[in-house]
Amino acid sequence: MCKKIIPFLFSLILFSGSTFAVSIGEVAPFCLSKNFYNDQALDISSYKGKVIYLDFWASWCPPCKLSFPSLNKLHTELQSQGVEVIAINLDEEKTDAESFLKQTPVNFYISYDKEGNCPKAYNVMAMPSSYIIDKKGIVREVHLGFDEDNLKDIRSSILTLLSE
Repeated sequence: MCKKIIPFLFSLILFSGSTFAVSIGEVAPFCLSKNFYNDQALDISSYKGKVIYLDFWASWCPPCKLSFPSLNKLHTELQSQGVEVIAINLDEEKTDAESFLKQTPVNFYISYDKEGNCPKAYNVMAMPSSYIIDKKGIVREVHLGFDEDNLKDIRSSILTLLSE
C-alpha cells in the first residue's frame, strides 16, 4: 500500500504550488486514455453533446470506493438523458484496478491511464478528482474528493446542464 501512496503524495507535492490546468469555464483538455476492457482509445472530446462526469480514481483510494455505487446510480438514472460517467483509473498496476472493479462493479465507462496523460492534462490534485463538463465541452465544476452529501448538488448541476 505504501508504494502506491508515495507516487500520489509526490505528485501532490510536485503540483501543490500550481493551480488546476483547467479552470471552470475553460474547454476540457484533450487527453487520450484506453478503455479498461478492450484498450480502445478514449477521446473525451468525442462526447460533445453530452454532459460528462469525469472522475479520476485509484484502487487504493477509500473515497473512490465510496463514490462508485453513487456514480453508478447517477449514470443509470441519467444516461438516457445524455449523461456519461467516465472514470479514469490511475493505478500503476492494472490488476489492482481489476480487483477493485470485481468488488465494486459498475456500468459506466472505465478507462485506464497508466502513463498519466489525462491527470497531467487536468493537473489532478486529489483522489478522486471529478470534473463536470457541459455539452459544449466546457468544464463547469471541479470536485476534489467525494462526499455523499454533495451528490444532490452534483445531480442538480448535471440536470441544469442537460436543460441548456
